[in-house]
Amino acid sequence: MNRLLALVVLSCSSCAFLSAPVPMPSVKSQLEPARAKCLFVFLPGAGDQASDFVKYGFFEAVRSRGLSADLVAANATIGYYNTGVAAARVHEDVVVPVKAGRSYEQTWVVGMSMGGMGTLLYSHEHEAEVTGLFALAPFLGSGVAQEVERAGGLRAWKAPEKVEKMTSGNYQQEIWRWLQEVTARGTPQLYLGWGTEDRLGESASVLAAALPKERVFNVPGPHKWEPWRKLWERFLDETPIKQACAP
Repeated sequence: MNRLLALVVLSCSSCAFLSAPVPMPSVKSQLEPARAKCLFVFLPGAGDQASDFVKYGFFEAVRSRGLSADLVAANATIGYYNTGVAAARVHEDVVVPVKAGRSYEQTWVVGMSMGGMGTLLYSHEHEAEVTGLFALAPFLGSGVAQEVERAGGLRAWKAPEKVEKMTSGNYQQEIWRWLQEVTARGTPQLYLGWGTEDRLGESASVLAAALPKERVFNVPGPHKWEPWRKLWERFLDETPIKQACAP
């Protein structure tokens, strides 16, 4: 999506991130031959890649807690968002193959920054298959959060009509419209986290105001992997996920 690309492309250190190969590559860690209860799907931020979830300890945090979970990180880089196919490719190239022949009790989507927006885009398109999502310092568009705040919050905001198809011109309004629905009914389960010095914290706080306090996490730190890892560990330790995905 072009607006999103315009805001995040400066943080991309390699033109390789602007490509969108099919099928989308991924990094997996599955319980073999055991049947896992939960599936975690990870989406990276701008300039990051799937292997960073291994590098920065996200996979290890799950394994060290002994959870019954399969893990897959999609290499959903900027090119997929720029061409508007991120959600479709994550589903068709990553999620569907992992789920083939397996039956999970819960499916969670986790992502930060651009990938945080990706968790929303994916869950919007495949809501029935998503138990919940954890958006870490998500990119939430430009201007809509302020519009929502001026209206008195997400519940008071007069949302536009649902669109038939999201485009680069309407996806921000549509995602916030969908968030209004999600926060009102409570499903899919939406959790939100960001560092207290994160540059995207202001827009995240607008969304957080519409969520139960137990679904919002903060730790000290900027828009970096270390705070995100700490937020991920808190999510694993302080939410019902530890019971839902227990062996």
